[in-house]
Amino acid sequence: MAKKRAQKRGKTGAAGGGKRARVDEGDELLFSAAGADQVSEASDAEAASDEEQDYELQPRSWADGGDEEVVERLPTISETGKVQRVVEKRKRKARDEADDEAEEPAPAAAPAPAEPEPELPERDQIRFAKEELAGWASELIEDPEEHIANLNKIANYQRHKLVKVRQLTVGTQLAVYKDIIPGYRIRALTELEKNAKVSKEVKKTRHFEQTLLSNYKRYVDSLGEFVTELVRAGDDAAKYKLGTTALVCVCSLLRTVTHFNFRRELLATVAKRLSRKRFLGGDDRRDPGDDAGFADCVETLEEVFRDDDEGIASFEAVQILTKMIKARHYKVDEAVLRTFLHLRLLTELSVLAAANINNAAVPAVKMRKKDRLHRTKKQRKQAKEIKALESEFRSAEQAVSKEETERLQSETLKLVFATYFHILKEHVKGLLGITLEGLARYAHLINADLFGDLLEALKELIRDYFSHETADGELEVRPRATRESLLCIVTAFTLLSGQAGEGIGLDLAFFVTHLYRILLPLALNPDIDFSQKALRLDDPLAADGLARRAADHVNLSTEMEIVISIFDSLFFNRHYRTVNFGSGISNNIRLAAFAKRLALASMHFPDKSCFAALKILEKLCVRFGGRSTGDHAAGAGAVAALFSTDDRVMNGVYRPDIDNPDLANPAAANIWETFLLQKHYSPEVAAMARALPRKSVGV
Repeated sequence: MAKKRAQKRGKTGAAGGGKRARVDEGDELLFSAAGADQVSEASDAEAASDEEQDYELQPRSWADGGDEEVVERLPTISETGKVQRVVEKRKRKARDEADDEAEEPAPAAAPAPAEPEPELPERDQIRFAKEELAGWASELIEDPEEHIANLNKIANYQRHKLVKVRQLTVGTQLAVYKDIIPGYRIRALTELEKNAKVSKEVKKTRHFEQTLLSNYKRYVDSLGEFVTELVRAGDDAAKYKLGTTALVCVCSLLRTVTHFNFRRELLATVAKRLSRKRFLGGDDRRDPGDDAGFADCVETLEEVFRDDDEGIASFEAVQILTKMIKARHYKVDEAVLRTFLHLRLLTELSVLAAANINNAAVPAVKMRKKDRLHRTKKQRKQAKEIKALESEFRSAEQAVSKEETERLQSETLKLVFATYFHILKEHVKGLLGITLEGLARYAHLINADLFGDLLEALKELIRDYFSHETADGELEVRPRATRESLLCIVTAFTLLSGQAGEGIGLDLAFFVTHLYRILLPLALNPDIDFSQKALRLDDPLAADGLARRAADHVNLSTEMEIVISIFDSLFFNRHYRTVNFGSGISNNIRLAAFAKRLALASMHFPDKSCFAALKILEKLCVRFGGRSTGDHAAGAGAVAALFSTDDRVMNGVYRPDIDNPDLANPAAANIWETFLLQKHYSPEVAAMARALPRKSVGV
């Protein structure tokens, strides 16, 4: 091969040597006749080759003249799918330079940086964004199926560098989704459904639903990211503003479209915000009353619990909240547990279901004969059969729905009670009050097997945390702990109000004695008529304005309301068979001791609480005063003797300093407090004090 190549090169050189024997003749070049034909053929080939290379290097242009030429580039596709032509102008090069560049390999030149577009002022950018967002949102609301692609256009504005524009984008998406979201959940299509042939209308509807679902999922995820940045915002004002806006959008979606997809993601976002304290760290110039959406999240959960008829949303919310509380080692605000008090559990839902069944059983109004449509005998028979089938389907759906609701409510109760019991067991500070109130509300739904353990836990709380032993070995109530003690007592009595507690004999003497013990300390509490919801100014003598709010642990009931409910359960409810005050010497002594101590405490109560205490004494006088019972003469009851001034032969004196009603010797006392209360500044209290002895002794 090498030998052949050398021979070929030699032949070519020889031919070239004899080809150009040139002679100068004036201005012309003369060639020898021997090589004229070869030179002509070679020149034609070279010219053809040069012309083809020149065509390849020359760009396409349609405008000649001047120093510039217009060159067309490859077409591009816009966001709307339209094909656009791309042209550019560049300076025309001389032919010699083009030839030189064609001969020499040009180095790879870096692309020229695009000139930055002039940036608009911030005010103009916000105005332009408002106009575009408003236009796209209007088209979506007008015809969602036709302009569903606008959702993606609006979402692209979330990457804008201005925080104000991003806030506007999040708010615009909220308004659009609240308007176009249907009243049902959208499920994902199966592979079989995707491959099946459907009509044009069904295909259009499916495209709308799946596009809506994907964009809504992306929106919900972005809201969760913004709220996460809010929790970690610190001094970053931009993250704080965007996070609070996103939190408002999350709460609004939970209130309005609770039935739609991705409800768990929204609830998880709310739980993420509730996992932190009320006041987030940040800019010192921020309003200290701004809790970064904490109160809005609490109100949203309460509304979700109140409006949930099926129990699914409540179960998911309680599941997420209890998991968050456990992960935080129960270091959460008491407002998180307060939301559980708004759950619509088994008792209320069963009553509601019975009311719905009664409403469904109401017969329809009969139509007049002239307004009825004429039907044949066969049509009437078919209508009757269809009506019977619909009735069967309706009853079956109600039965399934009721069973599913009860199952969900039972699971919800398990989660709530597990949280309550753990707080009682670990004695979590700050959450005991609201936990006791929750137990007092739902104690009648607790399984009877847990009654004994719960009562022991309540006794331990009263002995170790709400009281302390004196030098004499007796329990004394701690200051500002009367509210929690009352809740322990009302929880113990509520256990017996359900069907499971009616036939169980539980010893509640410890709680009865403790109620007698705390009546006098309760009279010294100035906030007995107020709860945290009451509109009151903060204590000016406190170190800071949050002293009173930090000391309150219960938010829905005043202390006097709890006392009234306990007395009603203790003396006037037939479910409590273990504490019967209707007969027996010891029971009469205990009844008289409670009446005397309540009358003594009413001297120090505010006017509203004093009136309530006198009302309780009035009920005791009517029931146990001897006037309404057939086995006693008028005025011969246990309470009536306390209003009598006749001399009685008794051993010893009344001991108001002893906190045991069985040892106080109340039969030696008189209720003289009503005589002083007749001069009370409140006319209602004075009138009740004058009428009270007549109710008992019949004077």
